Amino acid sequence: MRQIILRREIVADEWRYPGEAGVGPAVLSLAQLLAMPSVPAGTAVQLEPDDDVEALAPHLGNIVLLVIHFPKNGEGRGFSQARMLRERYGYEGTLRASGPIKRDYLYLLARCGIDSFDLDPGEDLTSAVTALDAFTVAYQRGSDGLVAPRYRQIS
Repeated sequence: MRQIILRREIVADEWRYPGEAGVGPAVLSLAQLLAMPSVPAGTAVQLEPDDDVEALAPHLGNIVLLVIHFPKNGEGRGFSQARMLRERYGYEGTLRASGPIKRDYLYLLARCGIDSFDLDPGEDLTSAVTALDAFTVAYQRGSDGLVAPRYRQIS
């Protein structure tokens, strides 16, 4: 079973991503979700970089997990998708980054509102959790609500 970081804890992941075989609840692709006549509560969806976040808006109340897939290193559209989901659409469920993600990106992903991480298999999850605390000050507003921006700390 896959191990992930969920809200700064290492846990076993029960979800199956699109195309994965096995036991456990399935994460749907956006196309699968949009083909459904109605979306049941407890649904999980995976977004690819070119998927339209706006298409999810009417269904967000029934989605408990959104997986933003980063298919390769250097793909940055997921950062924008995460911020849009948190800030524009008010998504409050679990937002996970998956793909060949290195620990160096965790802090920046968390600043965009991502609270769950499925990292590259070669990454040490324990040291990755500590990477989330590598910085204590931010100079811009973020979607995480965890770090007060520097401009708000100055008296």
